[in-house]
Amino acid sequence: NRTIDDELGDSVTGLQPVYSPQADWNQGATCTTCHIGTGLIDPTRVFGGTWHDSTTYPDDTPHTIAATFTGTAVYVFNIVVNAVPDTATLTNLTFFLDGERAGEFVHVPDGSSDVLYNVPVFTTTGLANAPHTLLIQMNTPNVTNVLFDYIAYT
Repeated sequence: NRTIDDELGDSVTGLQPVYSPQADWNQGATCTTCHIGTGLIDPTRVFGGTWHDSTTYPDDTPHTIAATFTGTAVYVFNIVVNAVPDTATLTNLTFFLDGERAGEFVHVPDGSSDVLYNVPVFTTTGLANAPHTLLIQMNTPNVTNVLFDYIAYT
């Protein structure tokens, strides 16, 4: 397996994920204004000790992450949180692979204070061994939060 870290990029090619709009994404491990930061997230349980954080609101331009890879399978892993005071923790994502809708992930907070690490939010196998583009889109109309950790592919 190869990885695409949220911060360091692809372990083989060095290509970085593209965050859009860039100004609406934060490096969670160093963000001093994020409600969900190192006081809640344990960096030792996160791949590479880093994650990207974004919150989208109903009237926002969709927030996205784009990554490219060559392989036959891809797996996306996030950190998922539940109840955090004064913070949106609903996660609502749609995944597009090579321009086609490929899946969704929704996490409705359960009211606990649990933080879940290495949550597989998208998995697909059986792809042609060729270049692929994965687009992860945060969905509205609800306020949605994402804590993106890494992508693995084979």
